[in-house]
Amino acid sequence: MKKLNHFSHPHPLVLVEDQEMDSISIIYYCSACQERVEGSSYNCSECDFCLHKSCAELPREINHPSHLNHSLILYEKRQLRPVDDSWFCDSCRKRYKPGEKLFVYRCSSCDFDLDIECALIPNLITRDLPKSQHFSHQHSLFFIKNHHIEPKDRSCYACEEQISGPFYGCFSCLFFLHEKCFELPPEIKHLSHHKHSLTLLANPPSHYEKCCCRLCSKPCKGFIYYCSPCEFGFKPKYAFSDDVIESKNHEHPFTLLSRPISFICDACGSDGDYCIPYVCIACNLFVHKECISLLRKILITRHDHPVSHIYFLEEKEVNETSCKICHDEIKTEHGCYHCRDCDYFAHVNCAMDKDIFIREYEVTDENQSLNEKNLGWLSGEPSITHVLKKRKIGEEVIAIEIKHFNHRHELILCDDVKDEKCCDGCMRSISTSFYYCNKCNYILHKRCAELPRKTRHWAFKDTFTLMPFINAKCQLCCFTVSGLTYHNDVSGWEYCILCFIVPDTITQGHEHPVFFDHKFTFKCSICVDGHEKRGAFICKRRECHHFTLNYTSLVLPITAWCKYDDHPLVLTYCDDIHRHLDQCVCDICEEPRNPDERFYYCKICDNSAHFLCVLGKYPFLRLGLTTKENCHEHLLSFAKEHYYQDYSRCSVCGKYCKEVFLKCTQSGCEYAVDWECR
Repeated sequence: MKKLNHFSHPHPLVLVEDQEMDSISIIYYCSACQERVEGSSYNCSECDFCLHKSCAELPREINHPSHLNHSLILYEKRQLRPVDDSWFCDSCRKRYKPGEKLFVYRCSSCDFDLDIECALIPNLITRDLPKSQHFSHQHSLFFIKNHHIEPKDRSCYACEEQISGPFYGCFSCLFFLHEKCFELPPEIKHLSHHKHSLTLLANPPSHYEKCCCRLCSKPCKGFIYYCSPCEFGFKPKYAFSDDVIESKNHEHPFTLLSRPISFICDACGSDGDYCIPYVCIACNLFVHKECISLLRKILITRHDHPVSHIYFLEEKEVNETSCKICHDEIKTEHGCYHCRDCDYFAHVNCAMDKDIFIREYEVTDENQSLNEKNLGWLSGEPSITHVLKKRKIGEEVIAIEIKHFNHRHELILCDDVKDEKCCDGCMRSISTSFYYCNKCNYILHKRCAELPRKTRHWAFKDTFTLMPFINAKCQLCCFTVSGLTYHNDVSGWEYCILCFIVPDTITQGHEHPVFFDHKFTFKCSICVDGHEKRGAFICKRRECHHFTLNYTSLVLPITAWCKYDDHPLVLTYCDDIHRHLDQCVCDICEEPRNPDERFYYCKICDNSAHFLCVLGKYPFLRLGLTTKENCHEHLLSFAKEHYYQDYSRCSVCGKYCKEVFLKCTQSGCEYAVDWECR
């Protein structure tokens, strides 16, 4: 029995061969790469720890051509940074989420990190590999035919597609070519351009940069077959296209027109500016070559039902003709994706975006149950585990007494709104119907109690699981919350339930609807920090000058109470009253306010304040909640300093606790730690 002492684990690891793994019914995941273990592996007999044989035998120290000054040492990510931190590879620039790729090659002195794939590909060079020269690159290229490590997230320089199968590569420059692209002929004749031959260019001069492929109308970034006198070119992958193409999603074949024209593609609705289309003569359709293979029915993140591709819409079918993703107009005489049940429309390019497209809707999906077809709420365990009593009100049957997965007692439905009470799910005040426990102070909004245990979010392809009380930082609004959170089953990130139920289009809080644009990078119009972030809710009206909201702005309470005012303060986005009076000052901290940033305002008393001065830095932490932290041996409870109390000193930094802190629940133990020092 072969044993291994590994730097990443305190116990010896035992080698389990292929045939032994096949007899084990438990599914193991490698603690290094987080991928399923299939084949030989090193396992710990004392705990749930497993490594692929290849991961366990990785060299501890390597020299890499992209970092010649120092050696790189293999570390476990926990040894370098907190587990909940993301990181990126300095070679491929891919960002890894928390819980992904727990092994990393690192130069600590230069703060240089490489993932396993990028670190080990150059080691293949030490083998006796054949080398060849190519006109497109100054160094020799190694030919790799059979290998188990591919340059992940790297594309072929010629065709811009993902590297797979046999390839040529220069690992010092991270330059790669498919075998078929390496063997492209230097010159071709094409049916669409009889006048001259087309020459293969790898690094076109600057005046060629605006040249677009005459079949897809997109700019050529890699190789191009080009005619300089005519400024005419093709991407290599389209230069050898068939003249007639059969499509499984259309009943007639498409024929190459063989001459560039200006047209609007009948499949995707985008321009084909001086481009060569494929034509369906029977249906009078002009389409881009790549649009011939458009999927007929697909699943997308932004809609609960599958959407189908159509070439045109009849007027009687149309109530609203804007894309539900980008909110621009859809031309009904050209193609789009459509859900007839919901009157939902989306541009082809919006629906096929890599962040929105999930997969093709398959024939087998038709045989699924109704709950499984509904993509919004996946069939799974509900939050309400038992309904103890029901009541029929009109046509609706309502549960008036329930058991919830997060509480040991029965919960009773109540409509007596209590603003002074706080929901233990979303940590906001009770303003609608709620369930309460008559044995303790546990309260849940009705909508919070009815949330599903397992679901997905319109902005993600991953599934989420509703988790009980934890003190987690929401990755959307950036507040630390003590309530229920949705846990991303892939990244491990947590999302508060208020952020999670925000729809992708919002019709309140602004005079026009604002919608989520996942590509938009801008500063929030009412955000105090002003940091640029990717993805925001925007208004596209010209007169609003790209009014923008982030999640932090959306989840703040509309009204809040403050000890300095007898009336509720209202969340306000813009201060036009005091803008020209030089009176934009917070009435709590007496520091200046930006009139274009959100604040709380009392119209009766004319009091205004920063939202952090009203709510505090940690408004959604539950005071009195007990927790176990590594910094102390006893249970700790959340507390907040008040102006009439003696302030506690932090046992870690020695300073007075700023706002929220943890204090020991053990009688006689005076341990206290500021929340930021724990």
